[in-house]
Amino acid sequence: MNRDMQTPTLPTSSYASGGLAAYQTMIRCGVDPEAVLQQVGLDVEGFSTPGARIDTETFCTFLQLAFERCEEPAFGLLAADYVHPTSYHAWGLALLASSTIRSYMQRWVRYYPLIATHASITMVDRADSTGLRYHFTGPKDRFPGAARIMRDANLAVILRYVRLRLDPGYQPAAVDLMHESAEGRDDLYRQYLGGNIAFGSDRNIVWFAADELDRTLPGANPELARQNDGVLTQFRARMQESSAMLQAQARIVELLPSGTCSKTAVAKAMFMSARTLHNRLAAEGTSYQRLFDETREALARQYILQPDLAVSEVGELLGFTDHSSFTRSFQRWMGCSPSVYRTAHRVKRIGP
Repeated sequence: MNRDMQTPTLPTSSYASGGLAAYQTMIRCGVDPEAVLQQVGLDVEGFSTPGARIDTETFCTFLQLAFERCEEPAFGLLAADYVHPTSYHAWGLALLASSTIRSYMQRWVRYYPLIATHASITMVDRADSTGLRYHFTGPKDRFPGAARIMRDANLAVILRYVRLRLDPGYQPAAVDLMHESAEGRDDLYRQYLGGNIAFGSDRNIVWFAADELDRTLPGANPELARQNDGVLTQFRARMQESSAMLQAQARIVELLPSGTCSKTAVAKAMFMSARTLHNRLAAEGTSYQRLFDETREALARQYILQPDLAVSEVGELLGFTDHSSFTRSFQRWMGCSPSVYRTAHRVKRIGP
């Protein structure tokens, strides 16, 4: 087989702090978690070790047993109560420091692979709203209870952090859940996820109204968010099990300001040929150009909201050789010029 056509077999895993949330939920349900830990060969102290990860097979086995022992269909919702911003290092802090719901959603998409490699979170659009979709890619046929815990917990955490910033009673536009009615726990689901839930959907999505996406969040801290973005970018680049997509995106962020962010340059920084990079990205369902464009647009949305950066500096950080090129691209992405977008944001910031 041509070496360029081979794709690496990457171990899938989850941040260990998710196991601690499940451990605490079992106690809440009146079930002794120690017997389950012993059965799967885990230790509760390992859940609190900074940076510790659990392989997917072990983690799913632990969650499946927890689900079966507790007999609680809403286990994932309850587990979300024990997932704190500091549970996930710089990522949680970056989420809370986000300036808008849109930038908050983008950080979920960009950095979630650091938290779990057996699932993905993507942004999806429809006419009146944009949603965060949670897609479990692990062995859900063997671990249906674990899959349910993880999708419920992730959607609940997404909303929990927004409520910390806006209002404890904040309601999303809608929530789609793949599983059917929650076996007598529908009221609890509405308490955690809002009143507009569609059970039995074909996807798991929490939807935010389109007119709320660029609303400035109270207590936004762009500088803190940017600092934690830097920490996360470096951490992601160091991860031995990172996918080619994550590694390439980290290199793109690093090389953009130089103006020499070509596929060849990125591949060289990853110690591979451009052809190998192309094949590895294709195996993960993307391309260099798509990844480059999406990364550039996401960074543009973040940088333009930084008051200490001139518009011309934002263009330079994104690798544009002249101001007009940056303005045209920003107009295509956002439907207005960088200056107009920044002015509108400032009006929102100082308004009532």
